[in-house]
Amino acid sequence: MLTIRKIAVILFASFAIFSGCGEIVTYPETPIIEYKAFALYRTTDDLGNSIFLGKMEVVFTDGDGDVGLVQPDSAEIADSLKYNFFTTLYSMNNGNFEKIEGAVGEQNFRIPYITREGQNKTLKGSIIVEFEYKLIVHDTIFYTFYMTDREFHKSNTDSSEVIVFTGLDF
Repeated sequence: MLTIRKIAVILFASFAIFSGCGEIVTYPETPIIEYKAFALYRTTDDLGNSIFLGKMEVVFTDGDGDVGLVQPDSAEIADSLKYNFFTTLYSMNNGNFEKIEGAVGEQNFRIPYITREGQNKTLKGSIIVEFEYKLIVHDTIFYTFYMTDREFHKSNTDSSEVIVFTGLDF
């Protein structure tokens, strides 16, 4: 009787442990990103000027959980060590999209350091980047973007939907 009770307790404990854990989902070590949404808002900047603010949401997964960078100690660090989310702007010109060069066309962002506690280090989440439009220079645009993790694994490149500014007034 005592042996049956011990076996029942062990089986119950085993069942409770294994049913409570759930299946561990694994992802590749290289980040995977996917465009989710873009929203445009009218707002004011720090000086009270009327601007448009674009918010782009991207979802990501990373199997080894090494997403994000710590704040660098110096401004003289290479961009690959300061930034880990890279965007490129394309504008429609005469019916064709052209890459916009320079600081306006290539904006970089820093995803903050993220770490997950516990044994399962996989990460899944959303990234929101903001673009300020003080002047509307290009009326039809889209962005391409990718991210890197701390081991410099480069994600896939994805793109936003086409964004049209025609008819917007400041």
